[in-house]
Amino acid sequence: MMMILEKRTYKAFDLIRLAFKVAPFWAFVVLIIRLIVAFIPALLVITTANFIDTSIAVLSGDAPSSAMHLPVLALGAIIAYQWIVKDIGKFIRSKFLLATRLTYRIEIIEKHARLAYRHIENQDTYDLIKRVMDPSETKIIEQYDQTLALLDLIIHAVSLLGIIVVSIWWAALLILLFTIPTFYFAMKAGKTMYQKQRDLSKVERKAWYLTEVCSGREPALERMLFGYGKKMTAQLWERFEYARIHKQAALRKEETNIGISGILLSLTAGIVMIALLQPVATGTITLGLFMSLIVACIELTGWLTNTLPERTRDFTTNCEYLKDLTQFANLEETEDALSTRCKKAFHFEKLEFKNVTFSYPDTQKVILNKVNFVMEPGRHYAFVGENGAGKTTVVKLLTGQYQNYEGEILLNGRELRDYSASELKAVFSVAYQDFARYQMTVKENMLIGNLELEDDGMLDELMKDLELDKMVRNLSKGVETPLGKIDEEGVDLSGGQWQRIALARTIINPAPIKILDEPTAALDPMSESRLYEQFEKIIQNRTSIFISHRLGSIKLADEILVFDQGTIAEVGCHAQLMTHGGKYAEMYKSQLEWYELKEEDEHGQ
Repeated sequence: MMMILEKRTYKAFDLIRLAFKVAPFWAFVVLIIRLIVAFIPALLVITTANFIDTSIAVLSGDAPSSAMHLPVLALGAIIAYQWIVKDIGKFIRSKFLLATRLTYRIEIIEKHARLAYRHIENQDTYDLIKRVMDPSETKIIEQYDQTLALLDLIIHAVSLLGIIVVSIWWAALLILLFTIPTFYFAMKAGKTMYQKQRDLSKVERKAWYLTEVCSGREPALERMLFGYGKKMTAQLWERFEYARIHKQAALRKEETNIGISGILLSLTAGIVMIALLQPVATGTITLGLFMSLIVACIELTGWLTNTLPERTRDFTTNCEYLKDLTQFANLEETEDALSTRCKKAFHFEKLEFKNVTFSYPDTQKVILNKVNFVMEPGRHYAFVGENGAGKTTVVKLLTGQYQNYEGEILLNGRELRDYSASELKAVFSVAYQDFARYQMTVKENMLIGNLELEDDGMLDELMKDLELDKMVRNLSKGVETPLGKIDEEGVDLSGGQWQRIALARTIINPAPIKILDEPTAALDPMSESRLYEQFEKIIQNRTSIFISHRLGSIKLADEILVFDQGTIAEVGCHAQLMTHGGKYAEMYKSQLEWYELKEEDEHGQ
């Protein structure tokens, strides 16, 4: 497949070039139609002049009536073509859009998927990604249309000015002279407008988020219960109004300058029309050409005064967009990011952190400070500690999301950075706290963890172990029941059911090391403990890492690592750490009442 998006600097010509790379056939069709349309005003002037002159000649008896056949046919053909092109244009645009969605949109999405993870977590880069991707498939067509529209207008103007030059050369030069400032101010306005849109993108993104809060399905119950709709709507209005005012302010000065240029252009056109009286009086031009040129001057003035600034502004805005596209295309990627999991089964022997220090890119705060630990196969490990202590950061390093750490991470004696993304996918399987809820069938939601699994018996056994079998039996289509609201027959699940499905896809993945990064945080402590116990039973002798701030859930771990301000403060099993009486014991005792109260409630019932 030919690469459309390249790591290079995009220039104005790419507004056309990209369209030809995305959908060459439809881009070519649009170009040919546009070029023909561009010359129609000049052809119309000549054809109309011929029609008028021939009509006068026939009426005066200087020509036979049959002489009208060709002018009428020519005029009719031009008018018919203009009408047909309007209808055909809708069909062509739909085909163009479809081709773009099948190529450019997919490539933009894949580029996003290949980005180094630090770009996803960076706020400025995230805004850049949103500007480029939202919506990329229509944007490329609009940019192509707008660029051709500007070329179309230039050809319109040049061809009409060419006709005027033949009759009165200085008039054409005068019109061209007063067109230049209009063009300049329009380009300046386009640059200003895009820069303002870029600056206001964060404000508008917050406004669109508030739109979802005020009208979306998920916040509906709380919106009704707490009655915050009016307050949020007011904030929404303030942000949209703020953006509108600043955009208008950015354009006001340029619009004034363009308006002054337009007035001068209109006066010039008036002078030209008066000047044309002399050549028609002397017979240098015919009456028909004179009348056609008058109409053409009026149209040309309108185009140059109103349409030219708009087209130029669009063109300049699109050129500014290409700067964002250049930046996006050149963002660092993760090599092999889109590769599937390595087919060869990974035999885990040892994982070792040696003096690992890490800070997130463009920050000074040290998240991990000379961390050392060793993990061996078949054991259950737990990472505990307060929020921000560095637990989840360890997972990001293990899965290759960040590689800018100091020290060494050795997997089977080999530096982790030497592994490809494909190889790491065969080592780790993670259930995240913010796990995805895919609006697909129950079965598809679980098989995302292992798309190559063909043994339905294994899936049935896993659902039974995770207590999902009863839920599935109560669904209308069993495991083929769609989840979410995209499908008419889709159903919603409880939070606990979604969490068990997320665990199922982690377990079904053949990777030898299973990581649970607080995926059950929404459950109560006792429910979380029971689910972790089920998880440990299912994975048996495989290696696992539990990350939780609820210590009652991980006391069965073979080894517990207590993180504190980026370092490992304590290491040991539950009994050892409790005997030690350090930070872990203090944290556990502070949480003990969660489990004792729950147990008392259950015994009381």
